[in-house]
Amino acid sequence: MAGTYGLLVRTSLRQIWRYPLRSFLVMACAALGVASAITAVNYASGGQAQVMEQIRRLGTNLVIVSAKQSRSVAGRERTGSVVTTLNAADYRALREEVVGPVPASALVSASLRLKAGFLSKVTTVVGVEPDYFRMKAWQLTDGDFFGAEAIRRSQRVALVGHTVAEDLFEGASPVGERLFINRVPFEIIGVLAERGPGLDQTNEDARVYVPLTAAMRRLLNVDYYNSMLFELPDVSRMQVAARDIGVLMAVRHRSSAFKPDDFLVQTQQELIDTQLASADRLGFLVIWVSLSILSVSGLGILAIAWIAVRDRTTEIGTRRALGATAPHVFFQFAFEAGLLAGLGVLLGLLLGAVASQLLAAQVNLPFVFDRANAGLAASVALLLNLAFASWPALRAARLDPIQALQHE
Repeated sequence: MAGTYGLLVRTSLRQIWRYPLRSFLVMACAALGVASAITAVNYASGGQAQVMEQIRRLGTNLVIVSAKQSRSVAGRERTGSVVTTLNAADYRALREEVVGPVPASALVSASLRLKAGFLSKVTTVVGVEPDYFRMKAWQLTDGDFFGAEAIRRSQRVALVGHTVAEDLFEGASPVGERLFINRVPFEIIGVLAERGPGLDQTNEDARVYVPLTAAMRRLLNVDYYNSMLFELPDVSRMQVAARDIGVLMAVRHRSSAFKPDDFLVQTQQELIDTQLASADRLGFLVIWVSLSILSVSGLGILAIAWIAVRDRTTEIGTRRALGATAPHVFFQFAFEAGLLAGLGVLLGLLLGAVASQLLAAQVNLPFVFDRANAGLAASVALLLNLAFASWPALRAARLDPIQALQHE
């Protein structure tokens, strides 16, 4: 028995070598199906990894109080004007009466012109406090952060984003260099790590960050804030804290039915929930797409194997006439298709890893090779391919020898 099946294996290998185009097509169907499925899954995993990194950078326990971008005047909406009522007294009251001694930072920002050497550009300059970078989990690639002393003395120091450093200094280290912001000289003391666009699509790498007091007194000459950030230690109290902040701000700003709120209290949770739901939907869709791809590749193998059985009908009749049994014929055809499909699956794993890396680099996503999902895709593909290959093999085994010999 072992000798019989060994002979069938050798015969199958000869048939595979005898018809290289057909063998290549079977392997290509299996490989492309697995590679496409793995690439799709890894693409979705890379997107989810990017979203999680953006969420980590955004901060899951931040409450933001910001000035509204428009206000009602004479019963009509006037857009484009920013209220100027968020001030130091509000900031102090919120910290003393609602949030307590937590990390916090007030912000002011404006689009200003930068100049370094012979190069200049217009970008957003943000005045912040030292806690801002810790709340955002933002690191430096060069230099140091500014501290409380810089806030107290309104020091003209600046931290530049990765894009600003590249545009104005063309790869050279800008630390210690002079940067003119609206003709006011600042010293660059650090370069912030590259972050890319956030969940709100803000390109923080294209910004310059200076001490809050320096921005207010030396650049903008304002006594109000654009927004205030508070980091709460307990995420479960986010909604309660946001409500209490809204109540206190409404009292301080004398909000009423005739005077709507001129501030907005937001948490990051709604934005985070939306992004996570979108990532989950994408993952669910990718799973179904991958199954569809594997099914289509299996159908391709079925079609090729079915044509092979038809073309080899006379051979099947001859083998049956020489004593081969139906199980022997079934084994030979199933082994041929299964071996080619298995080799195609292994090739698909390699192609999937390469394609995933190239796609991730092309669309600026982190490269993620999900081994568990890749193994699952390969296993499902192998089972589907074997199932599809068994049908033509079963048809070959059921052929009547006499009719097979008469086939033209």
